[in-house]
Amino acid sequence: MPTTTTSTLPAPVQQSFNDMILSTPVPNYIHSIPAMRNHMPSNGGRIMRFRRYNPLAPAIVPLGNTGITPPSQLLTAIDIDAEVSFYGSFVQINEQVTLQAQDKPLTQAAIRLGDSLRKTEDILVRNMLAGSATIQNCVFGLNGDVPTNLTATDCDIATQTLMGNDAHMFTGTIEGELRFGTSPVRNSYIALCSTELVAQLNALPDFIPAAKYPDQNNVIDSEWGQINNIRFFVSSIGSVTPVSSDLGFDVFNIFVCAKESYGIIEQDNYTAKFIYRPAIFSDPLAQNVTAGYKMAAAYRIYNDAWVLNMRATNQ
Repeated sequence: MPTTTTSTLPAPVQQSFNDMILSTPVPNYIHSIPAMRNHMPSNGGRIMRFRRYNPLAPAIVPLGNTGITPPSQLLTAIDIDAEVSFYGSFVQINEQVTLQAQDKPLTQAAIRLGDSLRKTEDILVRNMLAGSATIQNCVFGLNGDVPTNLTATDCDIATQTLMGNDAHMFTGTIEGELRFGTSPVRNSYIALCSTELVAQLNALPDFIPAAKYPDQNNVIDSEWGQINNIRFFVSSIGSVTPVSSDLGFDVFNIFVCAKESYGIIEQDNYTAKFIYRPAIFSDPLAQNVTAGYKMAAAYRIYNDAWVLNMRATNQ
């Protein structure tokens, strides 16, 4: 007896579209977390100048009873300039796509453009730090490379250096509480690094995972934990210098930052400008729409003594 099957009578439509859009991989954007944000006014030129006054010497010699006026001191300052640059990207979508597709591609384009803008900013800040921050190689590890793997002693040396430069810490102490498995957290500098160092951080005996902080209210997803006075934030786009150690392995750049060590300067009215152009502007047949973004910003270290590039290997 013949049986009708899908091979003899297939369904008119061979596929079904699920209206739930799958998640797009998005990294943690960590390099803007410690940055000061400054705004350059519109019609204010292309360069923002910052000024820092140098400290005066302490007056440790007594004036005495002679009535002689001591010598005056000279007030000096350092100027730091940051030049704004423009960045942008766009997508072009044919009218047939927006007319026939079920997944609202123009909406998805706007979401992805927003992510592209923030990723652009994060990478630009990361590259600025990698190219400008003072280098401190890890030397207390046991892998025999230069630099070595990360240790708590290397972190303490970085903390000691920043404290010796009068760099202020970012976060205050999180006091211990009567909660099982938690630990108090010290006042800290902030370190920014690659997710490839997660296993190495977990293996250090002095490491406190963020999950063990007694107060979770101010912990964000990218924070991984603390070693003594440094809290670590990780990202899949953390800074890596390929095959640059003495043994030919990748070197991971860990940026240890103090308060006000570097900043982002944004041009007013151009912090994040979304630009949509209907198809009527594309060509005589009005076939393509475009969506894009532009931004104007500068990225600058404000005090070289307050940010370190603590370089480590992972073998």
